[in-house]
Amino acid sequence: MRAAAAAMLACFLGAAAIAQTPMRPTAPQKMASPEEKQKLQDCQKQAADQNIAMDQRAKFVMDCMTKK
Repeated sequence: MRAAAAAMLACFLGAAAIAQTPMRPTAPQKMASPEEKQKLQDCQKQAADQNIAMDQRAKFVMDCMTKK
């Protein structure tokens, strides 16, 4: 019984220590550049202008974004 309580306490303290470690900022690397944002807006406008159906619009925009 004491061993189980000790194990639970160790898990709790370990989890508390992990929760207090600061997170490294990764959001700036994941954010789109101004050029990518503009290209996305252009692709979305093309999809709207061509009346692409909503269920196909995501694929159209993704293909447009990856096109050079």
